[in-house]
Amino acid sequence: MVDARRGGTEQTDGMAQWPQSGQPSPADSGSELAERVADADRDRTILLLREHVVEGRLTLDEFSERVGLALEARTRGELDGCLVDLPVAGSEVVSDVPIRKARRWHVAVMSGSDTKGRWRISGKTNAVAVMGGCDLDLRRAAIEGPEVEISAFCFWGGIKITVPEGFDVELDGFSLMGGRSLKLRDVPRVPGSPRILIKGFCVMGGIDVRSKPNRTGKEILKSVLGGVQEALPEYVDGSGAINFSALGKDIRRQIRAELSGTGSSRPERPVAPPQGPSAPPMVNDGTVTILFSDMVDYAGMTERLGDHASRELLRQHHQIVRSMLDRHGGREINVQGDGFMVVFSGVARALRCAVDLQRAFRTYSQAHADQPIQVHIGIHTGDAVEEDDDYLGHTVIVASRLASQAEAGEIVVSTLSAQLVQGSGEFTFVGQRDTFLKGMSRPQGMTTLSWGD
Repeated sequence: MVDARRGGTEQTDGMAQWPQSGQPSPADSGSELAERVADADRDRTILLLREHVVEGRLTLDEFSERVGLALEARTRGELDGCLVDLPVAGSEVVSDVPIRKARRWHVAVMSGSDTKGRWRISGKTNAVAVMGGCDLDLRRAAIEGPEVEISAFCFWGGIKITVPEGFDVELDGFSLMGGRSLKLRDVPRVPGSPRILIKGFCVMGGIDVRSKPNRTGKEILKSVLGGVQEALPEYVDGSGAINFSALGKDIRRQIRAELSGTGSSRPERPVAPPQGPSAPPMVNDGTVTILFSDMVDYAGMTERLGDHASRELLRQHHQIVRSMLDRHGGREINVQGDGFMVVFSGVARALRCAVDLQRAFRTYSQAHADQPIQVHIGIHTGDAVEEDDDYLGHTVIVASRLASQAEAGEIVVSTLSAQLVQGSGEFTFVGQRDTFLKGMSRPQGMTTLSWGD
């Protein structure tokens, strides 16, 4: 056996000689640990791992995982790590723990037999199911020898065998008034993996062989949650639970900051408002101005133009709206199809943005007379509650209803919002009226903002 750690050819008693723990070795030096390894080194390590599988020190699951690490190893240190907790190949291991006997029979007669976890399987194993069910899970089994043969006999029952992904599995035999099924995931074969031969004989029953990943969904989820708890301790409470609501909210804020060019590599809590003359100020619970903007007859456009053309038109619409929001400090809350909900810290900002939106779409429509884009806009000011990065309350509902009252190219503003900027002389309003909005018990005062040049 060639020494996989040193890459040499010296042999002693047919097995490779490994540096013992605590003994100095040239391989312990930083330069040799950083030495690049070749494919031949990886192959030798895989052969040694296979011997440990045969001797029962590694399960098939562990073997598959370590082979993957060996194939990905680039340096001597990474390759040695695949064998670091294993004894010297061929050395005698003294242990007071008796070796678990290999199971040769798995029998279920009018009952069930379930074998899983860490168990030993010899070169030949038998599974018998008579009017019952037998379940064998080989993913964590310690296998003896380079090949295992399972003889499965099924009569008026069922046998289920689960194998690791990437192993060479063969199903042979015959069935009478029953069936045999072999379904393996199409993944590369694990080099050096033991061969699993299943001879299935079933009468009025079924034999089902399936491959499954090494880790279950629960184990993967546990690993992911552990990584989140370690990497983001600020989102973990005293009981160890993760505050996903706060985490998701900060992630969404960070995405918006990155899109505007003001983001950092990781969201921080609390999130500071972006700086700059055109940056949207941070808005909290309290008085805000809400703007709703929707395309006119987008459903009809989709029917007339088709999905592809209407989708391109929608993309142009979104691009124009977002460019105006960046200019006037609007904070995009959500987008539903062709409709935008935007929040502003002041009424004047919202009105200026609405005027520039209508003018931008007028310019676009003049250049694209065959496919013009028109919008109707509603604006209202009042108290709103921020929850999960969204705004709720009466103010939001009124602004949405005002947008639905607006005609194509019209900006409908609540009387309250108009009164707040009346003294500035910057804006002109026409058509004061009171209207009952959908779902409202009292009439709502509204007016139209004049934006034409």
